[in-house]
Amino acid sequence: MKIAVYSRKSKFTGKGESIENQIALCREYIKLHISGAEENDITVYEDEGFSAKNLDRPMFKEMMKTEEQSPFDYIIVYKLDRISRNVGDFAKLIEKLNELKTAFVCIKEQFDTSTPMGRAMMNISAVFAQLERETIAERIRDNIIFLAKTGRWLGGVAPLGFKGEKTEIKDAENKKRFAFKLSPVPNEITKVKVIYEKFLEFHSLTKTVSWLISHGIKTREENDFRPRSVKDILKNPVYCTADKNAFKYFLELGCEICFTEDEADKKHGIMPFYRTTQSGNKPRRTPPEQWIIALGKHKGIISSEKWIKTQTLLGKNASKTFYKPSRNETAIFTGLVKCGECGHNMRPRLYSNNSGHQNVTRKFSYMCEYKERSRKSKCNMCNVNGNVLDETVCNEISEHLTPNSDVRKYLTALLKETETPSEKINELRKQVLSKEKNISKLLKTFAVSENKAVCDYAKNEIEAIDREIICLKNEISKIEYQENRHKSFKSDEIISELTDAKKILNRLSVVEKRDYMNKIIQKIVWNGECIHIYLKSQN
Repeated sequence: MKIAVYSRKSKFTGKGESIENQIALCREYIKLHISGAEENDITVYEDEGFSAKNLDRPMFKEMMKTEEQSPFDYIIVYKLDRISRNVGDFAKLIEKLNELKTAFVCIKEQFDTSTPMGRAMMNISAVFAQLERETIAERIRDNIIFLAKTGRWLGGVAPLGFKGEKTEIKDAENKKRFAFKLSPVPNEITKVKVIYEKFLEFHSLTKTVSWLISHGIKTREENDFRPRSVKDILKNPVYCTADKNAFKYFLELGCEICFTEDEADKKHGIMPFYRTTQSGNKPRRTPPEQWIIALGKHKGIISSEKWIKTQTLLGKNASKTFYKPSRNETAIFTGLVKCGECGHNMRPRLYSNNSGHQNVTRKFSYMCEYKERSRKSKCNMCNVNGNVLDETVCNEISEHLTPNSDVRKYLTALLKETETPSEKINELRKQVLSKEKNISKLLKTFAVSENKAVCDYAKNEIEAIDREIICLKNEISKIEYQENRHKSFKSDEIISELTDAKKILNRLSVVEKRDYMNKIIQKIVWNGECIHIYLKSQN
């Protein structure tokens, strides 16, 4: 007999539904109601710190993987919402368990899918669980809107240029309360203004970052600015002055605005809410239609004209990008060569081909990216001849691949470990197909419904699913590219000919050499005089 016990809790609350209590109650149920069950028949799966809004939980997926390979006789949970509060997810789960002839038992609600009444009552309970989840979400949003109207800062790390300042307020009952507002930090505000000015001058994140580094302008933590951090500053509405121009801009974006056009009097800055949401353990950006825009207690730093122009420039560079392998057909060790002075990557710098012949080997060097970004003000590591470095490293690897050498055994194990499973592509394609079907269903809902709330929900869901599909297709493209690189030269073939490594390396193209060298080399450090090769560690 095979029995799975599943337990889940979003976070520690100190209440009685802890992981341990759930498991103990499930074990007690098995002991009393399932005759013949023994302790070693039970496998426990625990997910702590995960929400029930979807099924993307590690131990739940592990349990279902085992279920598909060798079905359980019973899957037992303490309470229905330990599995899911989403009706669609729950219905699919029960359908799959029924196909595999696995009984699903929920001891709190006393449901058992082995009877028709049990299945019906379980589905009804799932509907109410989802209703509860959606009601909670709606209540939270209503509270955020209420707080947004006060213009207060709700906590967290304050954006560059501000700090959270504690203030005393009085509530509706004239009781003293404390709230936070954004208070200006003059030297940081100066940095923010410079960032906007330089971006509007250069129209380039890279050039803006280079200018900041070369002029010694640092983040709050005294680190160099990076393109991502600069972009976050440029996209944050908190810096925008609230005027009629800004009001119309956010209105056209479809944001929920908590003030009138007349209140946008240039005396306040914008206070944005709900620009990100939590997806698993990672924050995810929400579409503008879900943003809540309010008047802040702080004064705007950047005029609405400059801020909106900045968004337009950023938008021109934004596009849906899929995985693109390196187009570099010259440098073998792109991404592996590190600067020994500052630790940053050294990228290949190609020189012009003056010979006019296509088959002539292109001359290039590896150059420190930080040296380039800071215009030599922060790092002045000399470039290294790329053609010589590539040839030297390949020869060095070849020289140590004698039949009985430890290096050969080590690299053979690494090559074996890094084979790309084609099953992963099939699984990703199934996920894409499933999500495309979901979009199709939502489009039908969008087409036939006249209810604005339903249409808005369908639209937001479609956009969210579409982003997930893009990520999945990106991953598929990456794996397919890697597999295509292995079609002509499999790892087994490489391993079998390692005794003549120079011969096999000569047969590979630059891109193929790069693929295999990336499997076995962790990094190559250039210190200005010599190179140091670091092999990857085995798992």
